[in-house]
Amino acid sequence: MTDEDEIQIIYKKGIEAFRRGELQKASGLLLQVVETTEEDHHAWNALGVVFTKMGKYEDADVCFENALILDPSNEVYMRNRERNKGHIRRGIKDHLSSFQIPDFPDIKKPYTVIGITGAVILFIILALVLPPILNPLPQSATSGDILVFADLSEDLVLIRSSDGPGLDKVKEFEITVNNQSLKAAGTGGRTLGNYAGATLAIPVDSLYPLSDENEVTFRVTAVFNDESYCEVLSKTLTLPVIEEEPVIEEPVFVPHDPLYKKGDVLINKENRTYMLVTDLFPDNQYRLEELTRSNDGNFIIQHGLARNGSMAEYESLFLKSAELPVPADLKFRPGTPYQAISIRTSGIEKNPLYVPGDLISRSPGLTNDVHVILGYDPATDEYATDQIHQYYTGEWGYRPGLKAEWMKRADLESTYPARISRIALSRIGIGKDSSPPGTEPVYRAGDIIARDRGVDAVQLLVLYYDPKTGEYGTDTIRRSFDGGWDRDGQDIPVLRSALERDFPYKVRNVDVSLVKIK
Repeated sequence: MTDEDEIQIIYKKGIEAFRRGELQKASGLLLQVVETTEEDHHAWNALGVVFTKMGKYEDADVCFENALILDPSNEVYMRNRERNKGHIRRGIKDHLSSFQIPDFPDIKKPYTVIGITGAVILFIILALVLPPILNPLPQSATSGDILVFADLSEDLVLIRSSDGPGLDKVKEFEITVNNQSLKAAGTGGRTLGNYAGATLAIPVDSLYPLSDENEVTFRVTAVFNDESYCEVLSKTLTLPVIEEEPVIEEPVFVPHDPLYKKGDVLINKENRTYMLVTDLFPDNQYRLEELTRSNDGNFIIQHGLARNGSMAEYESLFLKSAELPVPADLKFRPGTPYQAISIRTSGIEKNPLYVPGDLISRSPGLTNDVHVILGYDPATDEYATDQIHQYYTGEWGYRPGLKAEWMKRADLESTYPARISRIALSRIGIGKDSSPPGTEPVYRAGDIIARDRGVDAVQLLVLYYDPKTGEYGTDTIRRSFDGGWDRDGQDIPVLRSALERDFPYKVRNVDVSLVKIK
């Protein structure tokens, strides 16, 4: 997986955390993206949205600015930044509203006196003329003695009755919003209690239909037990501006035209391992199973090694080697051998030059680069081969390991044109420490053997030979002062091939029962 793929995974995890409401986690993941790839305008925009939700408006503005520098014409980024700037402006407005507004200088007294005199005369005239006509309810004498407040919180308007000498005379409070009854406006049947500390909470969302350009005026009138009344509160509040949800631009998904299909066998260009395509996913991924290949050409699915992989990544690392038939149940089963479908063309229909057991070389006299033919697969037109070596006895031979290498017939026959010998596959050992097939053990119990013919050479006593394991039982032996033999009393197993190669000299044979244990 490339670094770019890893960055995209981190970006997707950040978006998912944001949608779950895990803002702190989302900001941390998106910060990793922009710190690694500063030119990713999608990540800058997404980080700005997360910071807006967290109330970090200044940080969000920097993120939106970076996104617009990288993509100046993106309308989504422009809207997100403007909404964030609205949060910044409201914060400044709230800060300024905390300062007291100074009073204006007093109006000149002559004009004040004239105004008061005129108002008194007008009031007397109205008091004499209007009462007989209108006959209104009596105005309460306790006006101003009842303290009622209205405040705007984040999502509630709170109306509270605090105290006052006239509160115990209040029968009920009548509340209007922009001259509409609170009860008739559909905000609920609740009202303000007529006791100190009573609070009425009104959801802000329910007030938007009643507002005039996001402004609402609350008027609270106290109705007393004697049916008189007085207005105890008139206050205008500005509701928060309803903003659209900030938009996080989703990354554009670019479909990939797959190079391989279900049933294709892929071979790694470097280590020659096999993979089977078992499914194709819409997010540009292959479903893959790891394969082994037997000498007869069958492919075997390994248990528990399935994986998903990027199409682009596997198409760059692997080549198509063969094609397997798709099972009727549309499932490939681990452990089941599958024979490849023939992909030979009419131009190479001739029989293969070699058969299993042939020892081949680059030239007739060359014996240090010899391969043995282990099998041939007509479906893929490939040989199964491995290097073969000689034992210390000069016999062919042994393979270095169990794994065979598959080569195209044309490539192998042109590279190794000489057949130098033939061997039964059953006689080929695995590893240099395997015993030469068809030969009897060189040593028997009681043999004293050495690495060389020197007087001071290390010598071993052969105690026995176990044909089941192909091992000798050995112990270190040395001359005693009385002319006899002493041994350490150990039983050290050693592979037959290794012992016969490393201790090629037989000194003599003794009766093991007569050797003293020191």
